[in-house]
Amino acid sequence: MAESPDSFSRRWWLLRSLEGTVAATIAAFVYPVVRFLWPRPATSSGAMEIVARFTPAELKAEDGRWPARFTIEFGGKPCLLIRTPDGEVRAFNAVCTHTDCTVEYRPDKGDIFCNCHNGVYDASGRNVAGPPPRPLEAYKVTLRKRKPTDPPGQEEIVVSRSA
Repeated sequence: MAESPDSFSRRWWLLRSLEGTVAATIAAFVYPVVRFLWPRPATSSGAMEIVARFTPAELKAEDGRWPARFTIEFGGKPCLLIRTPDGEVRAFNAVCTHTDCTVEYRPDKGDIFCNCHNGVYDASGRNVAGPPPRPLEAYKVTLRKRKPTDPPGQEEIVVSRSA
């Protein structure tokens, strides 16, 4: 029995669709495994500390809003740097412990807030309201003078993992 050109093209299209679906399914299973075994370049260096690109004097609220430039990358994740009203500089992992959203500092209230589900952390990173199950991971902050003659507030901000 001879096949008509119509059935041949339909069969060809169905076969290619099936092949594409199988390839997409295999890729969906293989991709997470490859990402796990091959980490991002930011984490493969093994660096345990970074130097922020600004000084403590620049860590202040502008027009009642916290500037986004004070979220830096540390170990492949966002890191939130804040300056408390008494002048202390603190660093936290900026990923909410509830749903992996990025948190932000609210200088008017003096807390750290997650927009996803209204999670609130105090200025020490402890969860105080909303659904977050645990505190933010705190990092060690060291202020290092570049030159002995630098005035206060002009030091380098060095962020490292707590020992």
